[in-house]
Amino acid sequence: MDMPRPDPQLRPPVNSVVQAIAILRHLGALSEPQGVTAIARALRLNPSSCFNVLKTLLREDLVSFDAVSKRYALCLGTIDLARLALGRDAVVRAAHLPMATLAGQFDAAVGLWRLTEGERLVLVALAESAEAMRIHMVVGQRQPAAAGATGRAVLARRALDDAAIAAVHAGIRWKSAPDPQEFIAQVRAAAAKGWAIDNGQINHGISTVAAAIVDTGGAPRFVLSASMFSGRENAEGMDAIGAAMRQAADAIAQSAYAMEMAT
Repeated sequence: MDMPRPDPQLRPPVNSVVQAIAILRHLGALSEPQGVTAIARALRLNPSSCFNVLKTLLREDLVSFDAVSKRYALCLGTIDLARLALGRDAVVRAAHLPMATLAGQFDAAVGLWRLTEGERLVLVALAESAEAMRIHMVVGQRQPAAAGATGRAVLARRALDDAAIAAVHAGIRWKSAPDPQEFIAQVRAAAAKGWAIDNGQINHGISTVAAAIVDTGGAPRFVLSASMFSGRENAEGMDAIGAAMRQAADAIAQSAYAMEMAT
């Protein structure tokens, strides 16, 4: 008689793999490198096991090690893995051409941000203009999901009351903070127009226009942003950029999620 096969979902996880993933996520959330003792303490790992996992990750080029400070950090190998995954993402593929077009048309740094479960935005793609003066953005950089124009675009797609939006406003680190009522009005305006704007309030000297890319259920999954130096465009110019961003975001969503439904 054939014996029933165990359900793969009931098999215990491989501890070393779980530990490696936890270490990578932990290092990714830090603003500076960290030593093995601090990593082990933060993740409640056995220091010896933590050290062995870190050595393996180091050999695989997923973490780097500073021999002077004895501290570890994420390495470029993680970016290579991310690029392989992103190359298969329908939204990233669909956004490539529109982003390049927007960057050239408006001489802007155009970014595609993915919303994570931890309420962070991660820059997953970037298109830049040929202008000599560029705004420094790096694929892989993170920011709070509610910050800046991208944050207003995300909030505008969510059914939040004024009190909830005000609570979000209080948790943002601003360079030049709008008052809560002004912020609420900006989110409501973004919901009406389909795009949001931040004029140097989150990053001094930089204006950003953003539009959310939503899935078939209307939930924001990605955000398209266009950043430029403040003062370059008048109100009409920013409105034109905003309308173009909204149109591009809608087209990307339609293309990407139609492809996902077809697969």
